[in-house]
Amino acid sequence: MKRTTPTAPRPIAIFGDGDLGIWGLLVDDEQPRLALATLDTAPAEVKFVPATVDRDDDEVWSVSAGGHSLRFEKGEATTLTPGDGLGLQPLRVTGTAVLGDKTQEIDVAGVVSQTGLDAAADSLRLFGSWFPAGHQIVLRAARPRGAKGQDRDLIDVIALGENEALVFDPRLSTTYDSDSAPRQAGIELWIGADDEADQYPRRVSGVASGSSIAETSGGAKLSAHALHCLSRGEAGVGVYLLLRAA
Repeated sequence: MKRTTPTAPRPIAIFGDGDLGIWGLLVDDEQPRLALATLDTAPAEVKFVPATVDRDDDEVWSVSAGGHSLRFEKGEATTLTPGDGLGLQPLRVTGTAVLGDKTQEIDVAGVVSQTGLDAAADSLRLFGSWFPAGHQIVLRAARPRGAKGQDRDLIDVIALGENEALVFDPRLSTTYDSDSAPRQAGIELWIGADDEADQYPRRVSGVASGSSIAETSGGAKLSAHALHCLSRGEAGVGVYLLLRAA
């Protein structure tokens, strides 16, 4: 069977909050769509709904979808991999969301990846993790076409709440279940002022909550999974997104 090449990279935002117990994602392509659910919502009940995205400017988007009225505001990372050029930016997602039969105010953390799966990549993984104390770690791993394993992955990281500016030697580990869905995931990296200074480790572990969504669109297969995360002894929430060529 001939492999279908994705038509174009597409910006994707993921977000979540452990206190509210919610997670979601926005796919911003020719037909923008939003999914938002609780951490324990069954996969059969997690749905994309068409979205309208109004860009007040490049840094602020207003998103309306299925009764949700949200504001996506981009921020700046305080810590990142040297030479990061892949367009990862922290987000604040605020507004009102419809969960079940209730409408509630939300103010949660997220990230936007300005580039999705392009013709040079076989797959892309985006793992965002957010914690109540305000620290965040997001990793993006793009696997080049033809690569057989993760040793050739192009990895970038952004973080908030760290004491130093640079991330070194980031690694992503994933354990999949029998259906090739991520069951557990982990991030390990080192943070320091430069590659010759003292560096300290940061680790994030995540376990799938059971809530997920999947689709095939635009020449790519997308799946996203909510995670219960742990870092520095603090419980948080995460989203693990996987894009592969169809």
